[in-house]
Formats: sequence, C-alpha cells, structure tokens
Amino acid sequence: MATHSVKSHPAGSPAVSALLLAEGLAPAEVQRLLAPYGFKNARRVDQNLQAMAGEPRSRALLAKIVGDLLDAVSHSADPDQGVNHWERFVEVSLNRTQLFDYLGGSPRMLEVLCSVFGNSPAMAQTLIRDPVLVYWLAEQRVLIRRPTRAALATLLATSVDVLTTDEVKLEALRRFKRREMLRIGVRDLLKLADVRETIAALSDLAIVLIQGAYQIVQTALHREYGAPMHRNREGRLVQTGFAVIAMGKLGGGELNYSSDVDVIYVCESEEGRTTGKSGHARSARPGISNEEFFEYLARDLTKALAETTQEGYIFRVDLRLRAEGSVGKLSRALEDYRRYYRTRGQHWERMALLKAYPVAGSPAVGRAFLRMARSFICAKQGLDGGAALRETVVEQVKAIKTMIDGKMADRGLERRHVKLGVG
Repeated sequence: MATHSVKSHPAGSPAVSALLLAEGLAPAEVQRLLAPYGFKNARRVDQNLQAMAGEPRSRALLAKIVGDLLDAVSHSADPDQGVNHWERFVEVSLNRTQLFDYLGGSPRMLEVLCSVFGNSPAMAQTLIRDPVLVYWLAEQRVLIRRPTRAALATLLATSVDVLTTDEVKLEALRRFKRREMLRIGVRDLLKLADVRETIAALSDLAIVLIQGAYQIVQTALHREYGAPMHRNREGRLVQTGFAVIAMGKLGGGELNYSSDVDVIYVCESEEGRTTGKSGHARSARPGISNEEFFEYLARDLTKALAETTQEGYIFRVDLRLRAEGSVGKLSRALEDYRRYYRTRGQHWERMALLKAYPVAGSPAVGRAFLRMARSFICAKQGLDGGAALRETVVEQVKAIKTMIDGKMADRGLERRHVKLGVG
C-alpha cells in the first residue's frame, strides 16, 4: 500500500480515533489509518497506543487527542520511537486519566511532549523517570527565559539547605541537574534559545553545581579536620583559600550537552595546618597539614561530581590539564604552579590556560591564579622582553595544529571530526 505524505493528512483527523474506539480492526485497516503519519512499523505503533489507552475512561480521553498526538509526533526525527516513549511515559504516570484530560486542554504541552519523545531519547528518559516534570515545564516562567546564574544558585540552595546528610544533598544536586538539563534542552529543541544562549545556560548550570558540590565537601572536611590555616605575608594566621579553575569548554563558557569538565585545583598555600576537630576526648581530633587537607578536598570533590548513583552523576571530571598531568598531585599551591609554569610549562599549556576561569571556591585565589597564568601565557618571562619566546609560541601553535590536521587527514576525518576537523 502506498504511504501518503504526512503533510496531506489533516492535523488531528478524527478518523484515527477508531484505533482506540472500534473493536476488531483488521491489520490492513490499522495500516490504512496510520499510513498518513509515516511510521515504519504501524503494527508496533498500534500496540503502543493500545497499551497507553488503559481502561474505558482513559481510552476515551486518549481517543480525543490521538489524532493531534500522532500528527505532532510525525514531524519529529523518529516518530516510531516517539510513540514508544509515549507508551513508557504513560505507563509510569500516576494517573493516565488525569494526564489525558490535562493534555486535551493543553495542546501546547501535547506538542512539546511529542517533540521531546520523537527527537531526544535523553530528555524522554528524564520525563519517564520523573513524569511530574511535565507540569513543571507547563509553568509559564520555566520555558520563557533561562534563569540567571545567581537565580540558579538560589534555586539550588533552596533545594539543598533543608537537607541534613551530605549524601542526600549530593543526590539533590544530581536531580537538580537533570531537571535543569531538561529545561535547557526543551528550550533548545523548541528554538526558544539560540546556540549561544544554550551553551551559556549549560555552562552556568555546571558552575552552580560545582560550587554546590564544593560547599558540601568543604563543610564535611571542616567538620572532620577543622579549617586550614596559614600565616600571610604580615605573619597573621588566616584561613587558607582554595579555588576550582575551569579549563576547556567550561572555562570558555561554551559547554555542550555531553561535555566533561576540565578543572585544576589550586590552594592558597600548603604551609600550615588545619585547626583540628573540637569536642570531647573521644571525638576530638588533631589537625592535619594543609597539603593533606587540600588533597582530600580535591579527591572528595572529584568523587562527588563524577560518582554515579541511582540519580545519575553530576559531571565527568578531567584533571589531566593540571601540572604534570595525570601523575601530578590533585591540588597544588599557587606558588607551586608559578614555579612549575616558569620552569617546566609547555607551549600547549599556554593554549590551555587561555580559557582558564575560576568557577568555585575562593574568588581571591581564583583571581591570583589568573594573574599568575597571564604572565606565563603572554611570555613575559622570556629573553628579549619576551619577543623571542612569543615567536616560538606562535610557531609551536602552528606545529601542533599541523600535527592534528595530519592525524585527521590520515584517518579520513578532516571534514567529519566535529572537534578536531576543519574549522
């Protein structure tokens, strides 16, 4: 049987409701009713619809919207998968009668769900996992504009501050990420946000989540070992700061949906010790060195961000851009980094530092790291006022790009590799 164009089919045609209301339809009739929508497997789609329908009341309500549903999903990238996602979503919904009744009065949300289910398996899975998010998406303010970074931080704090244990707080961060990724993705899918706004929203979300995880981990370590302290230039005992420096896509504010986060951990000083844990004799604990404390902090923060639980994970973390790469300490003091870049810094590290940006911890330590990195990037320490070194840097950049281009050409990927190909 020839398949009609989707465009030739009137939107929301009542004829297709017979799939749910008529009894004993022959396979050929099922095929005829579904043919205009362009499905690859009409039999499977019919099975999806029958499973969605449920008891007579909900079946009747679904019959009222099934034409609009099929028409909307037929315009997605994968209509068959879209209807399959619909079945899974309805199966986990608390009350399908209430859902179908709501969608009957909200054609806009029906279109949104069809677009999500037929275009994005990741967002579909988010809604299947937490179907109540449909009603959150329907709130007018959610999709109209993206929240600012400050507003996101406030929303996150509201969700986390009422919780008691660190594990539960980190799970709240994972749920928050999943929900906000849904917001960003739907706005992107519906063209309510352009590419620049989307990557900015993804970057802001990552920054807020990293800061949130940092606060949870730092507070836990302070409870265990006390606050890290060192003597400043005036000889006064002050609390020692720590900063998370974003690199790569996050540092440049251009994170994408599947990016990991490249970070460097920097502390103000490794000299000094923590104040120790106060309390009764059994609960009291002496302090530890700052070097040990910040290594614990870097380790625990990385684990908090990357660990996968039943709620998923926050972000995969890549620490290979730190001094000495994968064999170096997780956290280093500012002075250690200054010495490293002055004596052993590589040309590729100058390029990597171009996107360095503090995203969590002490703003003062973050700014100090950027000042130190800038002198390395700009080659001010070179001979001849830096001119000779700057010329060498340019040649090294060209050499690295030529090497990458050669590898891509050898593999036939120069025009197919999104990250390393032409452009």
